[in-house]
Amino acid sequence: QGARKLAAREAVSEGLRAAIERSAELTRSGLADARQAVGALRGDRLPGVDQMASLVEDFRRDTGADATLRVEGESRSLPAEASLALFRGAQEALTNIARYAPGAVTAVTVTYQADRTVVTIEDHVSGPQTATLAGGGGGHGLTAMRERAARVGGTARAGPTAGGWLVELEVPAS
Repeated sequence: QGARKLAAREAVSEGLRAAIERSAELTRSGLADARQAVGALRGDRLPGVDQMASLVEDFRRDTGADATLRVEGESRSLPAEASLALFRGAQEALTNIARYAPGAVTAVTVTYQADRTVVTIEDHVSGPQTATLAGGGGGHGLTAMRERAARVGGTARAGPTAGGWLVELEVPAS
């Protein structure tokens, strides 16, 4: 954060600002992974898709945004890492909405299908902000989301829609 503040005061290049921002993201991610590892050693329960309602409720309370959660299909237990990948991906998507599309109407859907579980996070905004959503952020959070999903045999996709942004996370059923 000190480097970020110094860069804001000084005339530094966008490349350096991006490198500082990427370093901050990597640090946050590393700290979260370290906390998760320590928690696992202590026997703590990892967050997962079964805690999505709490995640959406916290987002709604913290941001004041209109956010809903819908669950389709028969809920089932997922492997811990796959469930964690879905939770962390949704958490990142909601963080991005709060940062780049404050006030957006947000819908989170968890869909249990026979061979996979899919989580979609979609936001809709109106007005001039709609055009700027695609250019927001450095994309590192989306890269981490894709990497986490790939480690469990899943996928993560994200992109602009007609009125906002859509993130889709998918993991195999087993």
